[in-house]
Amino acid sequence: MKLLVRWGLTLGLAGSVMFGGILGINNLQALALPQEQVVKTLQEVPVFTLTNAQGEFVVISRKNQSKTISQVGFFLSKKDAQIFLEQRLKKENPQLASTIRITPLSLAEYYKLVVENNKKKDSNVVFSLVPSKQQVDQAIIMLNTSGKTDKKFDGIPLFVPKFKQDNSYLTIPKGQAGKERLIPFYFEKEQAVALLEAFKKAKPQEAANTEIQVLDLYRVIDTLSSSNDPSTNKIFLFPSRESIEFIRSIVPAQPKK
Repeated sequence: MKLLVRWGLTLGLAGSVMFGGILGINNLQALALPQEQVVKTLQEVPVFTLTNAQGEFVVISRKNQSKTISQVGFFLSKKDAQIFLEQRLKKENPQLASTIRITPLSLAEYYKLVVENNKKKDSNVVFSLVPSKQQVDQAIIMLNTSGKTDKKFDGIPLFVPKFKQDNSYLTIPKGQAGKERLIPFYFEKEQAVALLEAFKKAKPQEAANTEIQVLDLYRVIDTLSSSNDPSTNKIFLFPSRESIEFIRSIVPAQPKK
């Protein structure tokens, strides 16, 4: 997609950070071309951005001291993208904003854009991934409960059911046959809780040995990019319930036999 940078001047908004300052992946070390396994792992998760009818990104420009920073926002929630469009952009420039639409991409495509952008030393464009505020708040509460005193979570939280004793993770079957097992990393705490509760009912004797761990998506991507551990191939990023509904809505109905 072509960057429509001139829109950034038109839609420049007052205030501080437009997309919550979630810039972690842009600070990853420069990588080679996206590794096949990383792309494969990220491919199943949809993200949502704002484009015009030609599919060109909307770029938001803001002043950071003497430097102009251009941001392209990607949302994990389509509802959040809609709220940003309705409550922010349409108030700034209703005529231009009326031509903007919400466009789905995969998290893998977002990752490739960031990697390519990181190769440009003079680029002032930042690709920001915006998490659900509700899930960030959940992550902060969990970290505070565990003894840490984090007032903010500068990343994208993932919730992972695991065993305390040997630091291993709960797994789910891959496909109907269930011969292979996957390690689910959830974007919603509620999904992780549901899996953990189902496991406790099946194996109540293991209940005290389980917990939910909060991880950062950026660290997971970094691990996928650099680790040779074969178990990373089993990591499955489980989309949110909203995203699952969206995926179902765009998948063609299977003809009845």
